[in-house]
Amino acid sequence: MRSTIFAVLAFVLLAGCANDFKKGLCPSAAVLVPTSAITIFRENAPADPSGELYSVWMTNVKTACDFDKRAKSTSSSITLMFTAKRPPAGTEVNYRVPYFVTVTHGGGRIMTKKIYYTDVHFPAGESVVKFEQEVEDIDLTLDKSAKIGEYEILAGFQLTRAQLDYNTKNNHYTP
Repeated sequence: MRSTIFAVLAFVLLAGCANDFKKGLCPSAAVLVPTSAITIFRENAPADPSGELYSVWMTNVKTACDFDKRAKSTSSSITLMFTAKRPPAGTEVNYRVPYFVTVTHGGGRIMTKKIYYTDVHFPAGESVVKFEQEVEDIDLTLDKSAKIGEYEILAGFQLTRAQLDYNTKNNHYTP
C-alpha cells in the first residue's frame, strides 16, 4: 500500500514538473502595435474621426502550443481578442476585415505570414462589440542552433499605407 501511494505521489509530482518544463518552450505571441487597429471610412467621407464607419482593435492575444523535443518543433494556436466600435444607432450589419499572423525569428526575419479574415457583426443598435477568433496550426521547426525564445508569433491587421498612416497620426491603437 505504501509503495502504491509513493508511486502515485511521485507521478503527480513529476507531472507537475513536466508542465513546468513545457513552460517557456512555446514561441511568445503579441499584437504588433502599429497594426493593432483598422479604421474604415464612409464612402466619400473625410479620413478623420468624423468620417469613420467603424474601427476594430486587436486588444489581446493568448497562445498555447505543443513542443516536440525530438523534432525541435512546435504546433501553436493563438486566440485573438477584438473590440469593434461604430457610431451609435446603426442597423444590423456585418463587415469582414483582413489580418495577418506571422512567425518571426531573431526579431526581424519573417519565417511565415498568412492572411486571415475576421467577421465583425454589429447587432441593430449596438455600437461596441467584443469577440474572439482562434488561429490553429501555426507550425514551427526550429533552426538547428536556435532557441525557442528567438521566435515570436505576431498578429496585426493587414493595412494599406493610408490606414497605417492614420493609426500613426492619430495614435489610434486602443479602443
